[in-house]
Amino acid sequence: MTDRRSTLDRDARAVGHWTRVLLAQPRLLLAVKTAFAAGLAYWIAPQIPGTAADYPYYAPLGAVIAMYPTLRASLRQGIQVLLGVVVGIALATAVFALQDGPPGVLAVGVLVGIGVVLAGIRWLGAGRDWVLTAGLFVLLLGGSDTESYGIGYIVQLGVGVVVGVVVNFVIVPPLNTSRAETRLRRVRQALAERADEIAGVFETPWPLEDDDWEERVGELPATLHSVRSSVQYADESRRMNPRWLLRRRDLGHEYAELAAFERVSFHLQDIAEVSGVLGRRIGRQIGMPDSLAPAVAHTLHGVAEVIRRHDSDADVFVEARRRIADLWEAIDAHRDRPTTDTSGGVSIAVSLGRIVAALDPDDGTAPRPSETDAGTAEAGTDTEEVRPGSDGAETAGADDTADDTADDSDTADDSATADDSATEGDSATDGDTGDADGTTGDDGTARATEDDEAPRDTVRRDAD
Repeated sequence: MTDRRSTLDRDARAVGHWTRVLLAQPRLLLAVKTAFAAGLAYWIAPQIPGTAADYPYYAPLGAVIAMYPTLRASLRQGIQVLLGVVVGIALATAVFALQDGPPGVLAVGVLVGIGVVLAGIRWLGAGRDWVLTAGLFVLLLGGSDTESYGIGYIVQLGVGVVVGVVVNFVIVPPLNTSRAETRLRRVRQALAERADEIAGVFETPWPLEDDDWEERVGELPATLHSVRSSVQYADESRRMNPRWLLRRRDLGHEYAELAAFERVSFHLQDIAEVSGVLGRRIGRQIGMPDSLAPAVAHTLHGVAEVIRRHDSDADVFVEARRRIADLWEAIDAHRDRPTTDTSGGVSIAVSLGRIVAALDPDDGTAPRPSETDAGTAEAGTDTEEVRPGSDGAETAGADDTADDTADDSDTADDSATADDSATEGDSATDGDTGDADGTTGDDGTARATEDDEAPRDTVRRDAD
């Protein structure tokens, strides 16, 4: 009894081992399932009643057609192929009925021409490629019994499709969420490494000679496209999958992270382009003082840490924002120079800030360093008392006086405006008299303007 139990345990471990091997190799798992489905369909095909039993070789073909890595793709592919075959058989039957005797050159040409047009129907999907195939098979191989051949073709193909979908559903239906997560971790590491490599550009003497780092940055879009395909494939693999019931989890987080990484890649490419121009000293409109290079490198390393640990360590955001603020201060120290001399540093600083914003779009992971300082300043202002006779009270009194003066000046402005209107009316009544003097209109207006401006200047000086 003990020996039998040990044997069963050993067999169970062997089955578990090979199951894990198959799950780890999706292509190997697909090959095993396809072979089993084709053999099972070919065994079932002769059992089908009627004339369909005379065409058993189409059943394994249907199983192969329907065997796709995901259940949803298997069902969609099988249905579309069956629809395309039905259209092809109907076309061949119609062409054969319009002629006498065996099909000739004209019949084949007509079938192919019409078949190409029908194959353009989008809703046929994968079945578009089977319109001509099925039509030619029925027309040329069906002979005088095209009806029986067409029925046997479609029935046995349908048997194979059903067998393929059932096998794919029952035998370890694929679920590829873990693979998508792995690809996302790898692309995150790749983005962080590219940021560190760009930082190295500002830690080496210029002009640069090595351009391998630019090639690696240029590969990021293709890598991200591949990762997006993996996430979409994982999303489709959970549809209609019974294994999903055991581990229900939405892939919204993966899609959001992928979108953030795509934005990070875009800004890294922009930084790499500017860094290449600066490092080779080939840009006249893009420049940066050499003294800014250490600050840029220091900030890039900080942003690289944000990319690596943005979902596990909130402190990296505080440090990265502080470094970006320091970089802006270093750039601002050169504001007396032409803008083209600092345009490269400005572009890099903007891109680094947008990378941090892409990884924390709601600013919820970590507060900005300036927010802490602002909060401290507000607390100090609230606790400070304004006592009579103190500087604060005198400042408040000065502000009130300035406000009163401003009100008086507004009243004076209104009076002056009324006087000006009256003066203009008198001038208009005088007519040519003022024009003859040459002084009344111009000098009077000039004096009125000076009178209007004087109170305003006084108010501004008092307010200041």
